Amino acid sequence: MRSPAESSQPDKPIAITTAILGFVIVNILVGYRLNWAVWPFVTGVILAEALWIGNSLIIRKYLTPQKINESNSQKRALSVFALVKYPLVAVCIWASVRLGDTRQLMSLVAGYLVLQIVVVVRMVGQAAAQIR
Repeated sequence: MRSPAESSQPDKPIAITTAILGFVIVNILVGYRLNWAVWPFVTGVILAEALWIGNSLIIRKYLTPQKINESNSQKRALSVFALVKYPLVAVCIWASVRLGDTRQLMSLVAGYLVLQIVVVVRMVGQAAAQIR
């Protein structure tokens, strides 16, 4: 059974799990002396977290079934978020390609994929719990 706080913010457990998993992976990278991979990995995790939380806030505020109409405030908010989100992603990828090498780009992609892996594992776990 979900608590009221968890049902009102369904993205919070995923964000916390992603942050903890990212912290563990950063410690593993440092332990194996792969210091070149730490900052691109952390950048990828932060980028994924920011996009996840931003998307959930926009969806929760403007795209609920009660508020689903074509108002100007909805269009403006979604447009502004898209105008901020996509250049941010482009700048991070450009900086990784331009300033780093292939290893650092792969580290950025790995950091970005941590959130997607957490979401998929959570969905599989919830589906397996419903089968029982």
